[in-house]
Amino acid sequence: MRAKTPLPVPTRESTGTGTTPASFLAELGRQQLAVATDAACALLRGSEAMRAIQHQTAHEASLRHQAAAQKLHGNCEPADLLAIHSDLLRYDLQGATEYWQQITAAALQSQVEMMASATHLLDSEKGGALKSAMESFQAALTSGNGFLAGKPATTGSQARV
Repeated sequence: MRAKTPLPVPTRESTGTGTTPASFLAELGRQQLAVATDAACALLRGSEAMRAIQHQTAHEASLRHQAAAQKLHGNCEPADLLAIHSDLLRYDLQGATEYWQQITAAALQSQVEMMASATHLLDSEKGGALKSAMESFQAALTSGNGFLAGKPATTGSQARV
């Protein structure tokens, strides 16, 4: 059995950036949480927009069908029945087409906003901090810190012994 020796803890001087690896991990976690929260906001705004489109379309269809029902309760000629039915069919097909176009546009807008929430970090000055944090994190992993360094892989036969 190996004797346990204390692992060297990287100091500010050893990281070369003036801050500890833990602060880089905290900054990276904060930035990831900010991106995830921005994406969730974009998703929820998209959901609200889609719900508003559904509500408006259902309201318009309800009004059309109410008007048709009122016409059908009165005296109607066979030609009037056919006209009412064809008008409902035409407006419903037109409404469905508009509905799906609006839903698709809202979904696309939501996707664009979600992508923008992640890509703005890499394109802005903040992206440098993210890249710096990632580079420092990778440096901390390879600096000899035994806790963060990768452990040698064991195969199935070695694990059973």
